[in-house]
Amino acid sequence: MIVINPRVDILDPALIESYCKIAPASLGHALDSGLDSSINAVWKPVKLVGRALTVQAYPQIDTAVSEALAIAQKGDVLVMNRSGESRIANWGEFAAIGALEVGIIGVVTDGPATDQVALRQLKFPTFSCGTSAVTIKRTGITEGGVNVPVTVGGVVISPGDLILADEDGVITATPDQAALLLPFCQEMEAREIWMRKELKSNRNLSDLRKAWPLPIPPNRI
Repeated sequence: MIVINPRVDILDPALIESYCKIAPASLGHALDSGLDSSINAVWKPVKLVGRALTVQAYPQIDTAVSEALAIAQKGDVLVMNRSGESRIANWGEFAAIGALEVGIIGVVTDGPATDQVALRQLKFPTFSCGTSAVTIKRTGITEGGVNVPVTVGGVVISPGDLILADEDGVITATPDQAALLLPFCQEMEAREIWMRKELKSNRNLSDLRKAWPLPIPPNRI
C-alpha cells in the first residue's frame, strides 16, 4: 500500500527565488539541518533550490517514486528515504528524464544513484549517498509513501520544506524558518562579497571582522 498525502505548497515562490542567491553554508550559520556529509552532489558545480516533494521508498521497491511523479509540479525537489539501502540504485538517467518532464528540478536521496555521466549531461542536480552499478529490480510490490515526513541524512524533512543545496552539501528549512532567516542570509552574503573585495585591496582580515561583525541569526526558530 502506498500512502499519498495532499501537496503542501505554503513555501512562497518569491522566497524560493530569493534563496537562489544564497549559499547553503550561509543558512548553515543559523540552522543545524544540514544533511549528513555522505550525501553529495553526483556532479559539480551545481545549485539546487526548491520545495520538497517527499518519498518514502524501500529497497528494490520504487512504486512510490512513480506516484510522486504523477503529482509533481514545476519546481519540486524529490526527497527520498531509501530505508537504509546503500547498494542498489533506484535513480539514474531515465528516472531523471521522467522527472524533468513533469517539472522536478532535482533529487536528494540517502541511497545511491547510477548513470552519473548521463546525469551530468542532463544537468539534473542529483545528491545521493554515492553511486552504484547495481540497479533496482521490479518486484510488483506496492509499498511506500508520498508527501510524508522522511528522514534523509539524519534530518527530518517534511513535504513543502525548502531544499537548498550546492557542491558543499544539502540543507533544509521549514517555510517559517526560510522566511525568518532570509534577511540574515542576505546579510551573510553581502558581508562575504564585501570582505572578498576588501581583501583584494590588501586589508587585514581581522580588521574587516571588526568592521562588519558576523551577523547573529534570529532566535525565534
